[in-house]
Amino acid sequence: MPLTAKFIPETVTLPPSEETTLTLQVHNDDPIQQLIQLQVAGDLADHVVLASELLTLEPGETFDLAAVITPGATLAAGMHSPTVELTAGSDTTTATASVEVMPYADHSVSLEPASSKGSAAGLHIVEVSNLGNMPVTVGFHPDVLGSVISLDIEPATTVEPGDKTEVSLRVTPVARYWNGPSRPHDFVIHTNGSDGRSFELPGIYEQRPRIPAWLGPAALGALMALILWAIIWFAWIKPWVQDTAEDAAAEAIEEDRMALEARIEEMEAAAAEVEELPLGTPIDFRLSVSPAGGNSASDFETVDRNSVLSVTDIVLQNPVGSVGKVTILRNDDILLQSELANFRDLDLHFVAPFVFEEGDDITLLVDCRTPAPGGTECPVGASFLGFIDEAN
Repeated sequence: MPLTAKFIPETVTLPPSEETTLTLQVHNDDPIQQLIQLQVAGDLADHVVLASELLTLEPGETFDLAAVITPGATLAAGMHSPTVELTAGSDTTTATASVEVMPYADHSVSLEPASSKGSAAGLHIVEVSNLGNMPVTVGFHPDVLGSVISLDIEPATTVEPGDKTEVSLRVTPVARYWNGPSRPHDFVIHTNGSDGRSFELPGIYEQRPRIPAWLGPAALGALMALILWAIIWFAWIKPWVQDTAEDAAAEAIEEDRMALEARIEEMEAAAAEVEELPLGTPIDFRLSVSPAGGNSASDFETVDRNSVLSVTDIVLQNPVGSVGKVTILRNDDILLQSELANFRDLDLHFVAPFVFEEGDDITLLVDCRTPAPGGTECPVGASFLGFIDEAN
């Protein structure tokens, strides 16, 4: 073989994440010039970088090429064999080194969300990330801190290097109650890892009554709607139907009966909507932007995890009278658009609310064409009112 190559040194020991440089020595024994292509192979192909992938050697010439090895924190501990394949014409040779990566153990844990709520149970996730280069086993030891709850979680989990896993935690109250204020329960998850690291993950479960606090107002609203329907029926609709029946022909009476049924269906639908309200805990927030003339800008709000946001009212504000366009989006979907020149303040109220699931973005986008006289920007705001509730 007219071409020979070897690593100097051929054996090396590396701590995790520590970069090292080996010398790849290439010698041309052929009596003619050689054009050599180099390619990294072996189980460290993604962790070896050569100073060059193409060499030209004269007859009898020896060349030293730098090979940089970066193992990374999560590369598995143990022996590895980085290899370089050298090709000159139809001839191929290889050079292989022995690299021992020393073991390194590390991990992190987190509790998501930090608080949960519900009348029957609360759900959490313990996320374990292996930051080392060898498997780590993490044990979980729940502590209810004297609270009248029980915690259900796997006793332990094993995570491979560079991976992460999620372990479910269910919080259950020992006893439930029908009504009254919410009752907070504190707890702690103690963790012990095979790498010697331990953590404490505090959490809160907010126990709610079986009968939601909004049920009473909703029932009262439904009752008021029924009373209003009865008053309208006896004071206006019924006399009107009777008078029409006395004065109109049979065909007119039939038309009036159909119109009456349509009105009653509308009232029943309104009463049904009242029974479903409210949609959770009242919430309000404001988005505002001030793009310069000829530009656009946006502001957004993201719905929290395990939550559903119902927006019932939007108030758009263009206080200085700028000219342009305002857009309200749910993620990439357009919900509302309006020209700024059409309003200074604009109230929008919805019978059926806009619903945003967990992780959805509520975005206010403003295109500023002409700022108000004396200004350089288009200040626009949007106030949102609605209800926030747990996702089912």
